[in-house]
Amino acid sequence: MSEVVNERRRAPRIQPAPDSRLSLSVSLPVRVLDIGRSGVLLGSKTELSIGERAQLRATVGSRSLSVVIEIRHVSIDDKARNGLRFRAGAVFVMLRAEERLMLEQMLGAEPA
Repeated sequence: MSEVVNERRRAPRIQPAPDSRLSLSVSLPVRVLDIGRSGVLLGSKTELSIGERAQLRATVGSRSLSVVIEIRHVSIDDKARNGLRFRAGAVFVMLRAEERLMLEQMLGAEPA
């Protein structure tokens, strides 16, 4: 005997094809452990994946920077404090001239 289920959804749903690629943008708090001209070292409570890209937003004083980064290596920090168990090294991806200048100014370095 089949059971009748009342559908409460207002619109029908389908299952995506197996070769479909869907993504979800989420915000993840990280701590910038160090930063340089080519990349950044992050501390995180959550493990990041190598090859993953993200938007990094940083503010130092009155200066703000928003750049795309790509995770290149991930490690576990057994001596981590404040729950920042994972370390992730990332490189900046396709910095525009104004982003590079802002980064240089934030680092207190002369533009290269």
